[in-house]
Amino acid sequence: MGIAKHRPKPAETRHARTATRPKRAYAVLARTLLQRLRIALGACAGMPSQRAHRRPRSRARSVCALLCAVCLVGALVPLTGCQSQQAAVHLTVKVPRTGHDVVFDESITQIDQVISRMANEFMRDYETPVTVNVEVFEQNQYDEAVVDCFDTDAAADVLYGDYFNISTYIHTGRVVPLDDAITDKVRNDVFEDLWDMSTVKDRVYMMPYLSRQNVFAYNKELFRQAGLERYIESGHIQSWSLSEWNLILDTLAANLPEAVYPMMMYAASSQGDTHIMTLLRAAGSSFFDEDGHFNLSTPEGVAGLRRIQQGVARGWFPPHSENLEIEDCSSLFQKGQLAIYMVNNASINRYGDTIGLVNFPGPDADGCATLFVSGFEVFDNGDAQKVQVAKDFIAYIYAHEELLSYAAGTLPASKRVSEQYGSQITGFDLFANNRGNVVDFTGNNPDARAIREVFYLHIHDLLMGTITPEEAAARLDADCNAIIDAGIAASKLHD
Repeated sequence: MGIAKHRPKPAETRHARTATRPKRAYAVLARTLLQRLRIALGACAGMPSQRAHRRPRSRARSVCALLCAVCLVGALVPLTGCQSQQAAVHLTVKVPRTGHDVVFDESITQIDQVISRMANEFMRDYETPVTVNVEVFEQNQYDEAVVDCFDTDAAADVLYGDYFNISTYIHTGRVVPLDDAITDKVRNDVFEDLWDMSTVKDRVYMMPYLSRQNVFAYNKELFRQAGLERYIESGHIQSWSLSEWNLILDTLAANLPEAVYPMMMYAASSQGDTHIMTLLRAAGSSFFDEDGHFNLSTPEGVAGLRRIQQGVARGWFPPHSENLEIEDCSSLFQKGQLAIYMVNNASINRYGDTIGLVNFPGPDADGCATLFVSGFEVFDNGDAQKVQVAKDFIAYIYAHEELLSYAAGTLPASKRVSEQYGSQITGFDLFANNRGNVVDFTGNNPDARAIREVFYLHIHDLLMGTITPEEAAARLDADCNAIIDAGIAASKLHD
């Protein structure tokens, strides 16, 4: 079903009546002034009028009446035309190309379709003229779409995206706090852990719309072929100990057919690197220290890196995995050539009952998962009016449950939407029950995007065997912490 079914008809009718009242008043005033103008013109020309016999007027008085009428009619023009002459505020909303499903609307296949619908609803209902242009960019072009457009006509007023990509922009000083756009009702409706991820120094800079929880999926049939039936379960997200993980991967490597591989691995680019970061917790590493800095030069951190390097020799990964992209591994998994691959609650639909789910290994017996949150930011481009309208756009979205409901297909940020549609969202209860095992893979550092451009390079060298696990740990800590420190020093938050 479409969004038209949810439209608030009483509010729409009320807005229409309100907009019509001044027009009717101006029309009555116009008729009255024009009638008096005709009378005055008739008097000037010496022509009789309907009132001429009642009260004869001098020529001077008639001219005066004429001038007064002309002035009043002239004053009427801007009053009757003010609504159409007011310049519309123009907003640019940018969104990365992202697949998206909605449980009640099969026509939705991309998130920009949802945001375009939000924009159309807002333009229709907003109290003053506004145009909202939704622009789509590719996932690997965040900086080109955002930073490269600062101080130009193409600058984004509103940005939608994944937090691990857009949180960096908060520290440019251009992203405005949104606390004054958040009502108590909205604050209570959004899950508390999402507010924590949206907040920097006690102010909300990002508005959460939905999230996706990431775990591993395993191919049940390939497990059966390898003699691993005892590890196949359904109905919940499993957790395996590190020794069980090692046994499973060794067994798969020894028993899978040729050109079929146990587990994903890649390091050709930064895409998907957050999953490799999570894997480094396998031996108990916390990954970050208490200040949010990389902390891999510990026994647990080095052990996690060594496990990945040893996996190459033990046949756990596709050959030359240092040259693979995450999409290469996705393709192998979909073709039945990879036994274990990352999935999330939005992608498990395509596999049905052919897969089982298991948490990433470590740092404890329950394993861990990651949460990717997506939502909105508002930018200050030097126009206070546009900033206010952009914030009103965000407030409008969160005030209308029918617009929030388009998150139903992933894990909605709204509790109300989760309660209404949770039973229709595949795996909703599985992932909701696994929420306690989610770990933070960003450390709230101020330049996550720069970290990503460095991290994968060291994993590439580790897989190549050109550096040791100890060297990888030291280089990751040094390079990534230098970026974090530089980001902290350069960080500027909006006033």
